[in-house]
Amino acid sequence: MISYEKIFFIIGASSDIGISYIKHLDKEKGKNSLVIAHCRQSIGKLVNLQTKLNHIKMEIIQCDLENPKLVTDMITQIKEKYVCPTHILHLAANKFEHMRIRKLDWKNISKDMEVQVHSIAEIFKAFLPTMVKNNYGRCVIMLSEYTLGKPPKFMINYNIVKYALLGLMKSAAAEYDGSNVCINGISPSMIETSFLSNLDPRQIEMNAQNNAMKRNVLVEEVISGIDFLMSDNSSYVNGINLNISGGNYM
Repeated sequence: MISYEKIFFIIGASSDIGISYIKHLDKEKGKNSLVIAHCRQSIGKLVNLQTKLNHIKMEIIQCDLENPKLVTDMITQIKEKYVCPTHILHLAANKFEHMRIRKLDWKNISKDMEVQVHSIAEIFKAFLPTMVKNNYGRCVIMLSEYTLGKPPKFMINYNIVKYALLGLMKSAAAEYDGSNVCINGISPSMIETSFLSNLDPRQIEMNAQNNAMKRNVLVEEVISGIDFLMSDNSSYVNGINLNISGGNYM
């Protein structure tokens, strides 16, 4: 069994945020650190990144989060090899799409629930008790500014899933409070990444103009928030939903 001082388990690591965070960890020259990088299909991005890392080690795990059995197999693989991660970052999500209530497609919503909610619930079930036993853990779930106030219209699928994730995060944080296992969410406004590739560019620009700062949030600004919540500096922070909305919600 291989032993590392810090083990970062990133679900959805091939996303733009995931790639940027791994680069950030490597830049910080994390001593004796490992990243377990999950992806579903875009393994090429991670393989390419793997060759450029100078300080941290990275293991790539492919898994379709829509399949609960494959999620269980992934968890078992990590347990057998590393026992338990010290840090969990949950970024996995299907691409953003608009949906009106009158066109609600529960099959698609169920897929999103498997990818975003059920997967991290099983991961928490498997690893949080060990984190508590070890008296250390940092977990961060990607949410959305829409969980901070009035949600937007025509996004019922997105809103349902993100509010379910918010409930899961707060429930886990409440159950394990006082254990030095800090479980938090982060809620940025729209980030201009490949996650938005299904949207009309005019909608992205309109969102920027409607933001209090007249722009969309930068990837680097989201990474700064994640880095704080995943660091030892957040040892007194638990169960929060970090607001990175540029002042849209207060």
